[in-house]
Amino acid sequence: MLLLRAWTPARSFARCYSALAQPSSLSPPPAPDRTKAKADWKRRQEGSNFVDTLNLAVVSGRGGAGGVAFHREKFKARGPPSGGPGGAGGSVYLVASPTVTNLSHLPRTVRGGAGSPGGGSWLAGKRGEDVVLRVPVGTIVREVRREPKDEDAAEVEREEREQLEWAYEANKIRLAEAEARDVRWKAWKKRRDKAEKFGNPDDVERWEEVDEIEIDGEKLVALEQLRKALFVMYPQTELEGHPHFLRTEHELLSKLLSREIEMPDPKQRRRRQRRRRNHGQDDDQPLFLDLIKPTPLDQPILLVAGGQPGLGNPSFLTHEDRSPKYATRGGDGEMMRLELEVKSTGEVGLVGLPNAGKSTLLRALTSSTPRVASYAFTTLNPHHGTCILWSDGTFSGPRPSPASAASADITDTPATPEYFSASSHHQSRAERRRQLGPSASAIDSSASERTEVLRFTLTDNPGLVASSSLNVGLGHAFLRHIERCSALVYVVDLSSADPCEAIASLRAELAAYARVKGLAEGELEGRIRGVVANKADLFGAPPPPADEAASADEEEEAPAPPRPSPQDGQRKLADLTEFVRALEADDVARGVRQAGDEPIWVVPVSAMRRENVAALVGKLAGTVRAERERAARRDELAAIEAEEERQRATYERWMPPAPTEPVTEEK
Repeated sequence: MLLLRAWTPARSFARCYSALAQPSSLSPPPAPDRTKAKADWKRRQEGSNFVDTLNLAVVSGRGGAGGVAFHREKFKARGPPSGGPGGAGGSVYLVASPTVTNLSHLPRTVRGGAGSPGGGSWLAGKRGEDVVLRVPVGTIVREVRREPKDEDAAEVEREEREQLEWAYEANKIRLAEAEARDVRWKAWKKRRDKAEKFGNPDDVERWEEVDEIEIDGEKLVALEQLRKALFVMYPQTELEGHPHFLRTEHELLSKLLSREIEMPDPKQRRRRQRRRRNHGQDDDQPLFLDLIKPTPLDQPILLVAGGQPGLGNPSFLTHEDRSPKYATRGGDGEMMRLELEVKSTGEVGLVGLPNAGKSTLLRALTSSTPRVASYAFTTLNPHHGTCILWSDGTFSGPRPSPASAASADITDTPATPEYFSASSHHQSRAERRRQLGPSASAIDSSASERTEVLRFTLTDNPGLVASSSLNVGLGHAFLRHIERCSALVYVVDLSSADPCEAIASLRAELAAYARVKGLAEGELEGRIRGVVANKADLFGAPPPPADEAASADEEEEAPAPPRPSPQDGQRKLADLTEFVRALEADDVARGVRQAGDEPIWVVPVSAMRRENVAALVGKLAGTVRAERERAARRDELAAIEAEEERQRATYERWMPPAPTEPVTEEK
């Protein structure tokens, strides 16, 4: 329904007067810096689209109840039981997918679908819908078991056990009475039939009911509650004295007492925990998964299985009871609490202080476009990029751009709404080819002939600060993504006051974080393969202005501070190289690095101007090849050890033990 506001002259006049009353010379207040505001908001943990840690509960679906029905058709008044079984509850599976980058799409509670109840004509209920959790590759899955307090757990266990024992005692008494009544009835019926056939039926005494044994009311209430939770009754049916029904109920209660099946507790689902698959075993450890590789789609990981379906009344058909009027309910689902932690998997990780140019370097080497700006903590989440080396010696750098912007510097990422608006003009492929000029066809022909030589992944980790290993700020949130990288590369600002001090600070934080996480000594420092001396273009004369005429018309500004000379840059680079060699010798002395390993390389670059990045890509390619060879050797040795262990186990299983020589006593 469309609601329209009534037009009145007064409201229109007030609107026009308010518009005329405002002076036109006043400009609106300046808008706040949205980029910095968003970064501060994320830093305060008030909002984020990137989630790398999550606690959630997974609950499988409850099984459907069995059906209680009887077959009906023409000329057949009393048909056989035809209730179908219920549907099994939906299970919850886990899959590690390379197309998922974080956990923001997962809810706090994941539930499998419930099974449908069974119908008539032997129709089974519909199975509950399964749920598949898709997590990033590199996710660590831990099961969290919240043990209640000892007093509360003992009290709950005692109450449940007491209720179950009361129901079992009441059922046992009623079953004994029903069996005795059944024996008396058969004997009386036999005498009655014999008297009707050979004598006078009046000589047989009349059937008399025996008074039932009085049972405590609390025990009867406990039995009634469990009976409603376990069985589905046919309408208007009383089975309290039916011997076959009581016998079936007695078997279920016996399994509950022996803990072969779980207690039905639909009203108190918060206390229902995951059913232990290893009943009676003490080595039931919490679930722990380290998903370092993608999971095959046809082999998902089962977290919690769905509830068992209930049985229809044909399952209780016997030669004595030809029309069972009861069925069982479906079993409850399982429940598990999980803690998910994502650790990014990249072959080369970029480690550096804030505002060292890591995101700019990633944009220069790959087609990834992380946010860049001239202030610290621009990158708050890890970013990945893929660098591809081609057979013609080139590599896949930034995204294709017009010829006028091919040599343009990487500037701050705009954050204005107009930049992301759909109303802004986006060039088509024909327009981009027209701007590239006649060399576009030659570039396309050469690109079609080249082949891929190597492909590796780079990870831009957020900047580290002092005491990050002590979880100051978002220290552990940043450092956890470094653990997965097989090779680490320092990115330092060569134009800073002391680049060597930056490397020493990063090295100390990595060593402290390794001790906090219980890693081996030198586990993270030993992965350093190179140092990137970024911002090397800040040494020397400043670049000329783009438009001298326009700059001449502008008002005179304060003179800029003098830029350091190229000799200062060479001196800093030599000092940095000498410092890296000293650290490398110290690692060899401590046993962190082998003497025959490749030396740590130092490459000066300008990521903003994309200068000397080709030499850097060559160093990174050599590092990636060496790391892959090491990983292949480790996998080969692990496979050989596993095969030897398998052969040893097979030999010990099938070969008889060696005969022992008899011991002869010396006389």
